[in-house]
Amino acid sequence: MLPRLQFLTLDASPLTHRAQALAALEGGVRWIQLRTKHLPEDVWIAEAVAIAELCRDFGALFVVNDSPQVALRAEADGVHLGGADASPAAARALLGESAIVGVTLNEPTHVARFAGVRIDYAGVGPFRHTASKQKLAAIHTPESLAALIAAAAPSPCFAIGGVTAADWPELRALGAHGIAVSGAIALAADPISAAKTLVEAVSA
Repeated sequence: MLPRLQFLTLDASPLTHRAQALAALEGGVRWIQLRTKHLPEDVWIAEAVAIAELCRDFGALFVVNDSPQVALRAEADGVHLGGADASPAAARALLGESAIVGVTLNEPTHVARFAGVRIDYAGVGPFRHTASKQKLAAIHTPESLAALIAAAAPSPCFAIGGVTAADWPELRALGAHGIAVSGAIALAADPISAAKTLVEAVSA
């Protein structure tokens, strides 16, 4: 079963992507997603390789956002795909049947796009406004988020978008398997402590 907490690295953090991942891992996070929109491909691959090695050292899962090719080069555990990225089937064909393939679901029409396609999890949201992502989709109400999670069943769903540790009880009640966070760790004054707080929250 997938961990209940996923950390997404952030371009806007004062820390490098590797340093963000290390802080999260030291805080107990066991699932890292490398998410960058601005790094040149060679730097992107180098960061992915470094984070993959860190995750292996900590016994953690590692996925790459957007690019199955970078995931392959880094020997990552899988990939997370947005609506404009490669199809889950194409990603799995490249990475293998055992790869983790996740998708972003912002609205019910996105669920239909993946009907009959094997995916391992879905990031659903946004739960609230976040500055971590440009071109943010419409914010969900609790009711619409619960409906989206139900529509994505049986895929485990991870709520994303400004999520904090205090939100977990509500999100779990709405049907979320877990949460995905970025700025809550990447922009924290003490990222390791922030990670520990989140890990404790989802473990309760």
